Amino acid sequence: MLQTPPFYIVNLIIAGCAIILFFLFFFYLFFIQSQRRRIMHQKEMLDLKVRYEQTILQSQLEIQEQTFRNISQEIHDNIGQVLSLAKLNLNTIPHEGASDKISLTEELLGKAINDLRDLSKSLHPEKISDIGLVNATRHELFTFQRASKIRTELIADETEISIDGNKSVIIFRMIQEALHNTLKHAKATNVTVAMRQHGTQIIIEINDNGSGFDTTSIKSTETGIGLKSMEQRCKLINATFCIDSIPGKGTTILLVINNS
Repeated sequence: MLQTPPFYIVNLIIAGCAIILFFLFFFYLFFIQSQRRRIMHQKEMLDLKVRYEQTILQSQLEIQEQTFRNISQEIHDNIGQVLSLAKLNLNTIPHEGASDKISLTEELLGKAINDLRDLSKSLHPEKISDIGLVNATRHELFTFQRASKIRTELIADETEISIDGNKSVIIFRMIQEALHNTLKHAKATNVTVAMRQHGTQIIIEINDNGSGFDTTSIKSTETGIGLKSMEQRCKLINATFCIDSIPGKGTTILLVINNS
């Protein structure tokens, strides 16, 4: 006859099975949680990538819009007047000395041609990556000074700042936004943009000598919305954003970009 195993052995087997089932259940829950975390992480990374690409596209469109505004202003204020003077000068040739008039007309037309050539080199987002952030900023400040009569200065390292092309487009758009705010709200006469690279960090400082403002009371204003947009762009490119402004003493915007 088969002997019944002792009671404690049966209990031991049951306990062992229970422990095994417990660990199997625990590992199953751990696996499910890990899968959920992995899926959530992938979704967050995908959302971040989509927002990053949308911001780049938006920055490119805004740069193009600003370029078109600059071209329109330049044609209205400068080239149109030069061509009108040239036309008027040609109309008077039969009545006055032709030689001097033709010479003056050639000068006026030459100036108009040179101005049009400058406009043809206006910045597009792709060109920012090609010529580099420093040269793009130098070109923008030159255009800004001509259009606004606000004196500009660029302080930058002799060597070109090394940065990813997509990041440079976003940074350039933030510089444009800062210049736009200065022109529209600051009543400044001078703007300085300083750029330097320190290790893996790129530091950009934008100063104006305008009227300044209270940073705690502009959140709902147009200036506040523009600054909020700059802050959001900074987050997408792993950068920090700081603004220091005092009424009557101008404004300083500091951007620190981690380029590692």
